[in-house]
Amino acid sequence: MSRLQDLLLRFSRSPLAFIAAVLVFCLSFHGLFRITSAFAAVTGGFQPFDMQNVLEVDGVLAQLPLYTEDSRRLYAGFAATDFVFPAAGGLVFGGAAAFLMRHGLPSAYVWFEARRGFVLFLLPTLFDFLENVAALAVIFLAQPPSRALATILVGFHQLKLGTLILGHSTTMLLALVLVLRKAMGLVAASQAR
Repeated sequence: MSRLQDLLLRFSRSPLAFIAAVLVFCLSFHGLFRITSAFAAVTGGFQPFDMQNVLEVDGVLAQLPLYTEDSRRLYAGFAATDFVFPAAGGLVFGGAAAFLMRHGLPSAYVWFEARRGFVLFLLPTLFDFLENVAALAVIFLAQPPSRALATILVGFHQLKLGTLILGHSTTMLLALVLVLRKAMGLVAASQAR
């Protein structure tokens, strides 16, 4: 845990590392959408499971018979890209949250850092990785399709979405706090003149 937090904090302190993570994040995001378009063309319009925000077990099981060799090959490429995307995203959003907290709420930053709290921003990454593993297992290992594996896939999918919403909301709130503190500082400085 300590090493993961140290990595996030390094990204929060190094503009070059942060920009590199943003670049990898954007490129992998673009790759996911390109693969998604190609995937939908060979599955009758269905996107990869990861891209379906309203994913249900019965939906997973209904889509699997439509998968061809082409769709399985595309899904493997999607999954490979989707291991890079959440890793870069975790570094971007975790690094941004650490930066914003360090500059906007310094005492909270010290408290959070001491408790290794910044690794919580990597929970969406963990759940996305587990979702990918479950999706690959459902697609490639389970013949006939397994309801249990589909249930695990949907569970990790929902955990990923929930932690993403929480993490991104927290990061946006930290950005708002920093902007308000800086604005109040400017107002106070102008009134002191």
